[in-house]
Amino acid sequence: MTMSLRADSAPAPTAGISEAPAAAPADAPADPVKALIRQHHALCAGAIDSLEIAAGLEARGITDRVAAEFRHRDVFSLAEELHARVDRDETTVAGAVPMPAAPQAPDARAHRHGPCAALTGAWGATGPAAWLWLTGYALVGDQILAVLLHGRRGRSVHALASLALSTAAPTALALACAVAPAAWCAHWFAARAREALADSRGLGEFAARVRPVLLTAVALFLGALSALLWPARTALPAAAPPGGSALAYAAVAALGGLLFLSRQLAAHGLPGPAARAGLAAALAEALPLLALLAARLPGCEPLGWPVRWAAEAYGPAAIPLVACALPALALLAHAVPALSRACVHGHAGPPHTPHHPCDATDDLGTSPLPTA
Repeated sequence: MTMSLRADSAPAPTAGISEAPAAAPADAPADPVKALIRQHHALCAGAIDSLEIAAGLEARGITDRVAAEFRHRDVFSLAEELHARVDRDETTVAGAVPMPAAPQAPDARAHRHGPCAALTGAWGATGPAAWLWLTGYALVGDQILAVLLHGRRGRSVHALASLALSTAAPTALALACAVAPAAWCAHWFAARAREALADSRGLGEFAARVRPVLLTAVALFLGALSALLWPARTALPAAAPPGGSALAYAAVAALGGLLFLSRQLAAHGLPGPAARAGLAAALAEALPLLALLAARLPGCEPLGWPVRWAAEAYGPAAIPLVACALPALALLAHAVPALSRACVHGHAGPPHTPHHPCDATDDLGTSPLPTA
């Protein structure tokens, strides 16, 4: 029996012997999780637990969908494998960074010293100046605006100062007493967020659980502040605030909400939006006063007409109410998604990590994520 083979033909496989399996592509990693560990080794080796790794992965753009490519149901499950498989040498465990760390952003450095220092680090001296202006305007701003609108009306400077102090005393007492409820609400929100981070099995589930907690904390603080305004007014009798008590109380509540949200964002490593909102509110309160002063110049009387109309129609308290309420609402709209991310809650603040998980200065790597 003869068999002819053409030059361009290959011999048929012998019966009972299977073909060799096709070779894997040269660029496909044999173990994609191991490649991911190499790409994010500093994060995985320096993390205390898998929750910190999950927070860092989320900050670097790895979502549950990407985790599914590594045959994991969510980022938390992937982080557990990374935490279990990463090699930790003695320098990493001791907290030293094997290579020079990238320079930290001002927000990351300031976050280590608390929310007040974080606001200072975000905008230098501008941030604290804005908050001092907002607090001072809440105490005596309406009286200053009334004097610029109507003059002294025959009252001496001493009488005007006494009237301003008597009007500011209830507001100052209410704001001082609201510090304790604000601290409790902030602590309660942080504790509930950490519990949700430990119990959630996905980033979507964590965000869904944290959003109502944040809104509840804000509502509880505003309710406590509003409740403190009435007894403060009773304990320290004062002249009726210009424009009516309702608008004056609403303006103080708007300021309190703005301060509370700013503190929450700064405490979780996001002082930039808080400082911008405070600066916007301070400018919104300062511009009407500047307009009334400029209206006293010859030929500049029209500059004061909008302020006069608003003050006569709604009262002087309407100006700080609008100036604080609008930035507070904008800050709330920003805080709901920002504080619903796991990366702002997964960092416990130990000195061994050179960056906050959400810092933009983290080494995100230049190579693409490997796929299974």
